Amino acid sequence: MNKLIITANPSSQGFTHKIADTLAKLSTDKWDKIELLNLYTTPLRQDFLTYEDKKDQPKDSITSKIQEKIIWADELVFIFPIWWGDAPAIMKNFLDCNFSAGFAFKYVTWWKAVWLLHGKSARIITTSGAPSFFYKVLLHIQWLWKMNRIDYCGIKQKSFTVFGNIDRSKTDRNVYLKKIQSLV
Repeated sequence: MNKLIITANPSSQGFTHKIADTLAKLSTDKWDKIELLNLYTTPLRQDFLTYEDKKDQPKDSITSKIQEKIIWADELVFIFPIWWGDAPAIMKNFLDCNFSAGFAFKYVTWWKAVWLLHGKSARIITTSGAPSFFYKVLLHIQWLWKMNRIDYCGIKQKSFTVFGNIDRSKTDRNVYLKKIQSLV
């Protein structure tokens, strides 16, 4: 299986990088092919999306390269810390720039779209300083990702994992890394 792991944490010491590295190693051990894309350090860095007409969104060489990686991947894994109730802005910009109309979905009418990324799956793994239940029960971030981002492109969401209380204990981090094994 080809997996594209997309991370977004500005700190090189961020726990999400350890999660991504652990997932990549475990997946490689199972003979999966892995591509790791750190949005803060990749040479494929994208400026924030701008356009005058949403029907004419620019497609540059970087967007083309990233979309090739998305096409290559059977599974996309998004790994990020939750800030202000959602992913960091750079992750949302990644979605804005690359999961565009004509690539990820196509409008048939203003109320109906065709999903163009069928056959792919996604996993979302997040970290939070707050308890996990806060995001699962109160903020429903998993539904935001599933309904408004993943499903809208035809991608099947396999899991949404929140590792909460991330700042409290190193022991919890080791437990979380062991839980990654069940996702491989």
